[in-house]
Amino acid sequence: VQGYLVKGKGKYASASIFLPCAGYGGETSLIDAGSDGCYWSSVLRTDYYFCDAWFLYFLSGYHNTSSNYLFSGRTIRPVQVFTE
Repeated sequence: VQGYLVKGKGKYASASIFLPCAGYGGETSLIDAGSDGCYWSSVLRTDYYFCDAWFLYFLSGYHNTSSNYLFSGRTIRPVQVFTE
């Protein structure tokens, strides 16, 4: 499965998460599944009038962040923090 391995830094250097290329949602279809990934973050964009949130996107060795309307089709990857 194609995807992007995100590795932690600092005290989280041993942590990682794999994000599969799940594509993103169009108005009525799934777009670029298997080649691109678009994952919501939990961070809202507060400097903009509309209700936006930040997301990570990646394709063919390239990755970046952007923001979009909350109703646009992006993937979520729920994680749980375990405390010792």
